[in-house]
Amino acid sequence: MDKNTTKSTISELIKLINERTFLELSNVMDIDKYVKKLTAYRFFQLMIMAQIYEIKSLTSVSKQTKDKQDMKRQLAFESISTSQLSRKLSQLPSVLFENTFLYLTNKIQLKMSYSSPLIRHITRLKVIDSTTMSMCLSQYPWATFRKTKAGVRLHARVVVTKDDTIPDRAKLLPAIHSDRSQMDELIDTDLDTIYLFDRGYIDYKQFEKLCLSETQFLTRLKKNAEIEVLSEQVPDPDQLIFKDQDVYLGNDVSGTKMGQPLRLIETEDAEGNSVTIVTNCFGLSAKEIGDLYRYRWKIETFFKWMKQHLKLKTFYGKSQNAVYNQIWIALITYCLTVLIQHNTGHSGQLLDVKKTLENLLFESYETFVKTLFRPPTRTSKGRRKYDFEHEFRILMKQYIEGEVDHLDTLDFDPLFV
Repeated sequence: MDKNTTKSTISELIKLINERTFLELSNVMDIDKYVKKLTAYRFFQLMIMAQIYEIKSLTSVSKQTKDKQDMKRQLAFESISTSQLSRKLSQLPSVLFENTFLYLTNKIQLKMSYSSPLIRHITRLKVIDSTTMSMCLSQYPWATFRKTKAGVRLHARVVVTKDDTIPDRAKLLPAIHSDRSQMDELIDTDLDTIYLFDRGYIDYKQFEKLCLSETQFLTRLKKNAEIEVLSEQVPDPDQLIFKDQDVYLGNDVSGTKMGQPLRLIETEDAEGNSVTIVTNCFGLSAKEIGDLYRYRWKIETFFKWMKQHLKLKTFYGKSQNAVYNQIWIALITYCLTVLIQHNTGHSGQLLDVKKTLENLLFESYETFVKTLFRPPTRTSKGRRKYDFEHEFRILMKQYIEGEVDHLDTLDFDPLFV
């Protein structure tokens, strides 16, 4: 590669996971045996580019490798056919990309600082949830989960801080698998961590296990839950705490009654809706528990970001391996974007980083960094409108009170009146 290419933005992004590390993570001997052009690592680079550009099909990916000189230089080949891309996507083992994702999540967490916990005594809050990518049943029969519908479910765990949402672990399964079936995969025994999840994960036997292992959790309770109240604390409506009780869940008749007590808090979510929370965090105040639950929306925002800004809602291939590989590579692209943001010291929105990558992927890395930190050249019309309205109200007040005798002292654009 020439000098300019080695200093390009794409090179700086890709070197966050170099070829040697990538191949070591595959755990597959001779993964590129007899391959001359489209090696696993080159394919990996190409799919990262496809995610950043949100390219709609493998045919379009093939066309871009033929037409874009910068892409040719980065990949060191002239072109590649759609059929070759399709075979590679289907044949490469998903564990290769899953291991790469886990490697990058560990790398992110080593770089990020968690020295400022959300609340006292709790180093980390990990939120668990899932999202479903719906698919056509006739095209993806291996992913059937309803009579007329197919889908894949991404079960994810993210680390939440006041400013960041960092993916921590993920599991891909056909959507027929329930959320609560993956609790053992997504919850570890961490004494300094609280696990937060929603009603889809309610399982009293699992709750019992978590209590006995001293693993802290916090979840929302279903409306039809059977409760035995042991004691009740005085509520604090000023702090949005309407109920604070120690309870047993379940009943003896059905054999579901828990042997470990839990704390029940009734509060409001971020949108003002009433929610009932149960937790084994007896050392926290009711307000702290309510505040922690309100961070659950961050994993929803993470899923929404992934689906809106990466290639995740439609798929390049129809086999299970092809679909899983595409989702893993989307998660990897998210991690690479987080890492490049951290390495540049950018404190703005992650979407700004992704859009700048999209616009300057083959420009010099220096240009990318300068553009990322360039201040806006002009105030937006929305901001200008707000400023005018604010000034106009002040002027009207002065006019009414007789401090000015006319209204033409304010220089304004009629478009904003």
